[in-house]
Amino acid sequence: MRDMSKTVGIVGLGLLGGSLAKALHERSDYRLIGYARRAEVCAAALDDGVVEAAYTDPESVLTDADIIVFALPPDTNAAMLKQFRHCLRPGQLITDVSSTKTNFAAAVHEVFPIGVHFVSVHPMAGSEKGGYEMAHSDLFEKCTWIVLTDSEERGWNADDAAELTEWGRLVGSRIETLPLADHDDLLAVVSHMPHLMAAVVATVAGGDELGDLRLRLAAGGFRDITRVAGGQPSMWREIIGGNRLGVLKALGAVEAQLGELRRLLEQGDEEGLEAYLRRAKGIRDSFAAL
Repeated sequence: MRDMSKTVGIVGLGLLGGSLAKALHERSDYRLIGYARRAEVCAAALDDGVVEAAYTDPESVLTDADIIVFALPPDTNAAMLKQFRHCLRPGQLITDVSSTKTNFAAAVHEVFPIGVHFVSVHPMAGSEKGGYEMAHSDLFEKCTWIVLTDSEERGWNADDAAELTEWGRLVGSRIETLPLADHDDLLAVVSHMPHLMAAVVATVAGGDELGDLRLRLAAGGFRDITRVAGGQPSMWREIIGGNRLGVLKALGAVEAQLGELRRLLEQGDEEGLEAYLRRAKGIRDSFAAL
């Protein structure tokens, strides 16, 4: 049974952090406090009644919270944790909603005081539009909520993992569990590499002297495949750079598939091309059915 008298401190009231704050505000009895770099974001969260207190200095959040949610980009999360390690106390639970885990987990274990717990989660939700103004309480509905297991590391706690799993159910997500060590390689293939592919398609179509004309001719398919390329470049630089080896491995797999398509086209193998497209359609249909 979760203790909803706890204080949840959300470090970063952007799209993910703000949406989590709004969802927990609507669907739980936790006391919520938050940190945002800009005073106007703190004011907006207070005016919405989403948090009881909001600060432009994270120290108060890290000191007062029983559960600390790091909801900034991965490297920023790690740097802030190291800078404010003195605020942590035994009994606190640290979690994060980062798209990559290796660097932040390493930072947690580097500064780990005795008695502090760490269980990471990754809600597979988002938008190319960021910021608190885009946050909404149903962002996580029907999305995947990944709870990372790391039972061999000190600080990981099954009861805390169960509480964060319950958060996923509260916000309407589908729960998956995954070893923390496997997370970044898997997400490289279904999140980080696809972002780069969207950037490639956008650049090939619009990056030369015929770009404006091509973009005027483009329709829904181009819009859909390039949507994520509209995300914040500085945030995605941190995400992709923080998972460099996993993304490089995924790009190798992409190059192999492009080689196969090139072979089919060079040989004029229309039946092989249709079979390739049919298999891809089956994979996409399986995803849509989840």
